[in-house]
Amino acid sequence: MLHIIDKFPIQLSFLEQMHSGDTLILKDNAVYAAKQDNIKAALTRKTFAHLNLCVSKADLSLRNISNCELIRGVAIIDSADEYQEYLAQNTAFLSCN
Repeated sequence: MLHIIDKFPIQLSFLEQMHSGDTLILKDNAVYAAKQDNIKAALTRKTFAHLNLCVSKADLSLRNISNCELIRGVAIIDSADEYQEYLAQNTAFLSCN
């Protein structure tokens, strides 16, 4: 399942409902959640470790977040075509705002 989140901070209860292999796209202010210094160790192991985590390159740039500040394994979506590809690959999705 595809999940798109645009608010920060992200509620832990929402993340705990995700399943292994789900794709999570962080947009707008939610990209702050992908920063190494914003992630608790337990949260990283329990949640982000089994998800396909993606962030918007444009949103990273707008918030002055560099690639080296992101947690390991984050995919960066740098075009509208890539974003549309994720939408096409995952017919069911949930957007948490």
